[in-house]
Amino acid sequence: MNHAAIIRILSALGLALGLSMLLPLGIAALNGEVNQTIAFGFSAFVTLLIAGLTSLLTTKPQRDARPTDGLAVAIIWCFGAPIPAAIPFVFGTAEPNFIAGLHEAVSCLTTTGHSVIAIAEGEWPRSLLVWRGVLHVLGAVFSLTVAASVFAALGFGGPGVHRSFLFTLPDGSFFDAMPRVLRTVGVILACLFLAVFAGLTLNGVSAPNALSQAISVVSTGLVDPGAVNQPSPDFPRSFVLFAGLFLASSGLAVMMDLTPARIRTVILDPELYLMLSFLALIGVLAWTGGLGVFSALGWTMSALSTSGLPVWTDITTVKSTVPLPVLIIPALIGGSALSTAGGIKLARIVILIRRAGQEFARLGYRHSIVALRFRDRHQKQRAVIGVWVYLIAYLAAASAIFVALSFQGGGFNAAMLDSIGAISNSGWLVDTEAEGFDSRNMVLIFAMIIGRLEIIALLPALRPQFWSK
Repeated sequence: MNHAAIIRILSALGLALGLSMLLPLGIAALNGEVNQTIAFGFSAFVTLLIAGLTSLLTTKPQRDARPTDGLAVAIIWCFGAPIPAAIPFVFGTAEPNFIAGLHEAVSCLTTTGHSVIAIAEGEWPRSLLVWRGVLHVLGAVFSLTVAASVFAALGFGGPGVHRSFLFTLPDGSFFDAMPRVLRTVGVILACLFLAVFAGLTLNGVSAPNALSQAISVVSTGLVDPGAVNQPSPDFPRSFVLFAGLFLASSGLAVMMDLTPARIRTVILDPELYLMLSFLALIGVLAWTGGLGVFSALGWTMSALSTSGLPVWTDITTVKSTVPLPVLIIPALIGGSALSTAGGIKLARIVILIRRAGQEFARLGYRHSIVALRFRDRHQKQRAVIGVWVYLIAYLAAASAIFVALSFQGGGFNAAMLDSIGAISNSGWLVDTEAEGFDSRNMVLIFAMIIGRLEIIALLPALRPQFWSK
């Protein structure tokens, strides 16, 4: 393992995190939010100091980095970055609680969007809302970059699932390819953000609310936790949110192909076809459960994207109307493999469906040879095995989290919603509403992190040899 390269990349990420605190710091100062100004100032100073000194004192790597070094960076970042990011939430609220602040930071960085902090009079300080938005953006960029590079190179959860023409292994250090991936991810997210923001403002949404909702769409998270309890927007605004969430859930593989020369590739994309099928199927189930046609369609899109934004219906009505199995199915499915949506991911379901179809076709021809293709690439047998291993690991982790939460009390439904909501990064599903449940929050924090790491990416880190090579 190239420890010097790992430390230097982590230092650069730490500097980015510290610099990102300057925006909410300025907003807190301008709005006279004294506690938040002190909290952001202290957090930014300490983060920049530690990251800067670490970068200066770390020697230049003597050998090239490998994909496993990228995985180490992803794991350390997911578990380490929430600590400095939590400080403003801890000391910027009326009742400091480190576990609640850590939950808030993890929820934002994993684009889960759930909140456990109780704010007096229900109004968040503007600087903390901005900080939630900044963390959602950082989390979205990081998760897409890691999925398109580290997970693609290592073939986690099925070789080829995360692969695209965006990333190829460089001849030199693995991290040499990261700037290109980062630039592409940044440009795509920026274009989607501007389109959604413009669509909302043109339909009468105030600039702050449009900004919050546009970031929520791009990150498939929930910047303003109060949005879960808000009434649904009118038809034009909901249409903008629906279209934005559809594109965000389709992922990089589709959004990179949205050009006249490659539009046929988009139309024939297997994940896009499957998402449309699930939109229709789950929408019908929600409609039979008591929602209107547009309400069912809007909620299904919001649930598949794991965002929880109200689209043609409010989430409170959905939770009280739709049966529990129908609530959790879209969260478990999720969006594209190269999107910020959580869940098992559509690409893996495509592979499993195609493999099942091949096995049925072979029943009459036991010795026939069939080839599995995904996005114009032949997939070897280990691709299917990788998907099955991921599916088993995902369901096992969800079951273990469910059991752990069951011992915390709250009943079967609450434990089920919390476990599926946390591991699929669907914050709107999580039923824990107030701070003070530290043991329950710790379970949810761990679940959100392994959900963002797609579970099996964490398994190599459990072996001491992984860190000592």
